[in-house]
Amino acid sequence: MNKLTAASVQQQEQTLKVEMELEAHEKECAIRYASVQEKLEALDKRMWRLEAMIMGSTVMVVAMVVTVFMGIS
Repeated sequence: MNKLTAASVQQQEQTLKVEMELEAHEKECAIRYASVQEKLEALDKRMWRLEAMIMGSTVMVVAMVVTVFMGIS
């Protein structure tokens, strides 16, 4: 019976160790996720600005083409 108790205690210690490692891993992942989320938000803002610049440039090119063709006619 003493062997059973020692094995049970050892198993509980191992379980506790695994739980502590898992909690530490979860905390590290949460920090990493927050960092990734911040970077994605910054990239989203940059993409919106780039899209706006491309749309503005497209409108300007179309306006210039129309002006050139109106001047030729």
